[in-house]
Amino acid sequence: MTVNITLPNGRTVNTGTKEGANYFIQDPSGPFEFFSQNLEHVKQVCDRIYQRRNKTPTPQEINEIGLLYTVASQLAENADYDVFAKIPVKEIHVYMEHVMVEIGRMTEANSNWARTGALTHYHEQMLLEGLIGLAMQRVPIKLAFEMDFFGTLAMFASAPSTVAEDPAETITMIVANVAISTLVYKEDLPSTAKVFAKLESCGMLEQFIRLSVVCPMSSPGVLKCYDQLHACSSFIEKKFTEDQPCGKACKEILGRSSLNRHPVVGKLRMIASFTNWIEKRADMPKEMRDGYRYCRKCNKMEHSPEFQRSLQKCSRCKSAWYCSRECQVGDWKAHKPFCRAVTSKASKVMRFNEQSVHDFIKNNYITILEEIVKVSSATGKKKGELLLELDFFDSSKNGRGAPALQTPPKFKIADSKGYFEGSRPNEPDWFYKHIDRKCYEGNVPMFVRGLKDTYNRLTDSHLLVLVRPPDNQGFGVYRMQLQSSTTKNHMFSQQTIDAATKAIEDEDFDPLTSLFGEGSDDTRRLRRALGGPPDEASLDAVRAMLNMNFGGSF
Repeated sequence: MTVNITLPNGRTVNTGTKEGANYFIQDPSGPFEFFSQNLEHVKQVCDRIYQRRNKTPTPQEINEIGLLYTVASQLAENADYDVFAKIPVKEIHVYMEHVMVEIGRMTEANSNWARTGALTHYHEQMLLEGLIGLAMQRVPIKLAFEMDFFGTLAMFASAPSTVAEDPAETITMIVANVAISTLVYKEDLPSTAKVFAKLESCGMLEQFIRLSVVCPMSSPGVLKCYDQLHACSSFIEKKFTEDQPCGKACKEILGRSSLNRHPVVGKLRMIASFTNWIEKRADMPKEMRDGYRYCRKCNKMEHSPEFQRSLQKCSRCKSAWYCSRECQVGDWKAHKPFCRAVTSKASKVMRFNEQSVHDFIKNNYITILEEIVKVSSATGKKKGELLLELDFFDSSKNGRGAPALQTPPKFKIADSKGYFEGSRPNEPDWFYKHIDRKCYEGNVPMFVRGLKDTYNRLTDSHLLVLVRPPDNQGFGVYRMQLQSSTTKNHMFSQQTIDAATKAIEDEDFDPLTSLFGEGSDDTRRLRRALGGPPDEASLDAVRAMLNMNFGGSF
């Protein structure tokens, strides 16, 4: 909508442009008083609409109200940040007060909203959509928290049992812009974690979660907001358990199979896997809470609580473990380049990311196994020479979600040495090689050293994994392993890969059966997923059921 406003000095400006918005705010003919000068009339028009039986505004009333809402939105979206900040705080305050009153009216007096979750009047849509731009500006955000604006918005969002796509998208974008703006105004606004805490305390975060799956495709801003939420692991640990409102909303969404392909669901699965791990971790012995650890130097690993308790942690990076003083001293030269002091918050984020990777591999084991067999057969490379590349960051502009969180998930199995030797042909495109050469050249040496170091410490049970985390901050390199629940055999050992190759290429399932046990859950799952016939134990169970139900002798 084009809004041309004639100023006292005779100049006409279009607030829908950067030049016009900046000039309008800095009009030399007098102080900025546009909101306070126009609000009284707009209030009278709104009162008139809500007092009559037919609450549909006339075209004239829409124009009168729309001028205020449109100008407010366009100034926030088009003016430079430092120019918008010159608007007097009292002007933004009176506008925010009016917005809260009108949202309260829409909650209480609009029966259609409570019944259908749709906004039928254009001026209501304009009011709500105008807040998207304001949620990117520092002063309106600060005032919103001081005035409990998000408490009012949460009540509005929760009034209907279902919300239509347009208002749902608008509300989620408002919240997402606020969360993302904390990264821009780090010195003026609370931290991202504190903003999420404020949104949770008034019920707005719960509504954000609920509404973020209403639209089939989420905006990049909404997905970015979830990426920021992933970085707040302490907050997730407290507020996303099953007895908390956000945890309940998350569980309800994950329980709806119709949403499995939604990009937000992948984000929520990561949160759920972390909270599940935290709950299970609380019941474990202290020395087992971070998973089975092994000596970084000699790779010694035992499942016994005594051995796990005896391992010593690097006091600086808190991520390397050693079975003896000799191993720690002997490994220092190799470990030193990667040893960085970390805060407890950063340590929790690292655990969150690692647990997400572990859960991804566990949940997608069959698909990963098939791809390893495919690439190994095509290249002649052994499993220990291959790498799993995962991307948990959503860089798309259409809200499709991170590649690793799509349905089906996208990942890559490739030659490990192609990432750190020669011209590095397998190097991922998210290293900014063709975007920011300086950043690329500064970070690649650390990446190459870290990946090569981890590669050299692999054992037969490990799979090498390279990960871009949800917040796109750096990269992660992991040695991941899974064990059979029955035989404790390693599910990424070369013996397992060879057995899977026999099953896939020769339809010979005997090696897999001998590895994972006749009739075990792992054997049944692998046979079923890889297209094999049921094993004898499964057939015996079916025969026994048929004999019992039909009196036969099968």
